[in-house]
Amino acid sequence: MIRVTTVPVKTYVSKSKIPGAEYVINPYIGCPHKCLYCYAEFMRKFSAHREPWGDFLDVKICENPLPPSQLFHRNVLLSSVTDPYNPFEKKYEVTRRLLEQLVACQAYVSILTKSALATRDIDLLMQLPGCEVAFSFSTVDETVRQLIEPGTSSIDEKIDALKTLHHAGISTAIMAAPLLPGISDWKAIVERTAPYVREFRFDSLNMKGTFQRKLMDFIDVHYSHLLPLYNEIYLQGKHDYWHKLQQEIETYGEKHPIDVKVFFGKESSFSSRLNTTEETSSAHMPGTESSQPQLF
Repeated sequence: MIRVTTVPVKTYVSKSKIPGAEYVINPYIGCPHKCLYCYAEFMRKFSAHREPWGDFLDVKICENPLPPSQLFHRNVLLSSVTDPYNPFEKKYEVTRRLLEQLVACQAYVSILTKSALATRDIDLLMQLPGCEVAFSFSTVDETVRQLIEPGTSSIDEKIDALKTLHHAGISTAIMAAPLLPGISDWKAIVERTAPYVREFRFDSLNMKGTFQRKLMDFIDVHYSHLLPLYNEIYLQGKHDYWHKLQQEIETYGEKHPIDVKVFFGKESSFSSRLNTTEETSSAHMPGTESSQPQLF
């Protein structure tokens, strides 16, 4: 049972240090997707919630409109520590109302989501200059998805959404992240989505967050044969696995007509179409330890 509450906020907009995003907007606090690897669980300590991460959602309510002069032709990311299209967005429509305002601001908007609900707002996305929607995939195996991302849209739903957005002329991308060693089939992700995507971004699983024990218990139960590999990578600190995987991905990208970017061990830019290198905003809160862009 997800506990949903509304909370008043002074503004939706935060400065960001995420490369490629000058501002970030998180319409919600919390996320009901219940991804096993969710690094954003650190946000729980900044709330008054005692519920486990994934069992609560705060719907942000702000009376102040977005500032057009501040956001005009600025790079805005939706979102960094929540999914702007979590299942409750269908009812509360906070993201849709924000997009209506961002259209008026003519901001350059990048959206990162695991939800097919993004197609609901095609009418607004088409009015945004250079808008991009990136879908996050850790797997295209539906059985695995149900285990590690039980609250997200199904694989087929997400791919259908990609196709719909692509045919509507909206720029799409794949964030293949986090890649779980021995579980995530990155090549299958590419092959299933390539017809509808212009760019693929890859990032490794970070195990520095509070979810480490939860994820290792999951590996022990469902993939015990992978425990030696996980111990080698995350306890012994060996990077051979990621170095080899990066070479494989980059070689594949050179041989196929796709644009790949690998961010293993690097701070990843959310959107390469945004060519900024300035020190920009952050919804990063104290205690974040992730080489991955702030997703949700």
